[in-house]
Amino acid sequence: MHDLKALQRVLEHTSKANARALDQDEWPDEKERRKGQRIQYGAEGTGTLSQREEGLPTNIGPSFPVIALDLSRSGTSFLCNYELETNDVVLLEMPPRDGLQKQLHVKVVHCKRTGLNTFQIGAEFINPDEQAEKQS
Repeated sequence: MHDLKALQRVLEHTSKANARALDQDEWPDEKERRKGQRIQYGAEGTGTLSQREEGLPTNIGPSFPVIALDLSRSGTSFLCNYELETNDVVLLEMPPRDGLQKQLHVKVVHCKRTGLNTFQIGAEFINPDEQAEKQS
C-alpha cells in the first residue's frame, strides 16, 4: 500500500502541472515563505518518525519511503505515504552524494494531501540536540 512507485507517480504529475503553470504565467508570485532560495533535489530516501506529540496516534511504520523535492537553507519538502502532523520530528536519510550519507533532522511545518495515500510535507531543519533539550 505504501510504496515508492505511488510517490513517483505523484511527483511526475506534479512536475507536469508546475511546468504548465510556468508556461501560462500562473506561477505564484516570488514572495516565498522560505528564508532562502529553493534548490530542486529529487532524491529517494527513507524517513523515520522520531518524535510525535503525546496523545497523537503513531500508526507509522519504523521507516517509510520519501522523495525529497527541494532544499533551502531553512528546510526541505518531500513526498511520503503518511499524513504527518505539524511539529512531528522526522529523520530523513538520503542516498550518498560525494560519498556522504545525508541524515537530516526536520520538524514538520505543514502536510498537504496530493493523492490517495500521498502527502507533500514541508519541514524545517532542526538540531536534534536542541530539540531534546526543549522537550526536557
